Amino acid sequence: VSASIYLAHRREEAYPDPERFRPERFLDRTFSPFEFLPFGGGARRCLGAAFAAFEMRVVLATLVRAARFRLHGDPAIRVVARNAVVGPSRPIQLALE
Repeated sequence: VSASIYLAHRREEAYPDPERFRPERFLDRTFSPFEFLPFGGGARRCLGAAFAAFEMRVVLATLVRAARFRLHGDPAIRVVARNAVVGPSRPIQLALE
């Protein structure tokens, strides 16, 4: 038995319009450990979660500061389940502007 991260991240109470890509929603408020589970939860939480989050912030800040990106190709990307994780239905291609 395990929690469904996919379903937790689609709860209307926590994420209004959950199917829409809105990264700014994370600037509006701080989510509890029961609402946002990017690295699992409880006793089985990823050991590298803190480092991964820090590394992601550094890389993204560097990229966003240095360049502009545009979604290349068809913008319709579906979420598909792959065993215990979910991901995009196809590779996401970005064009550098």
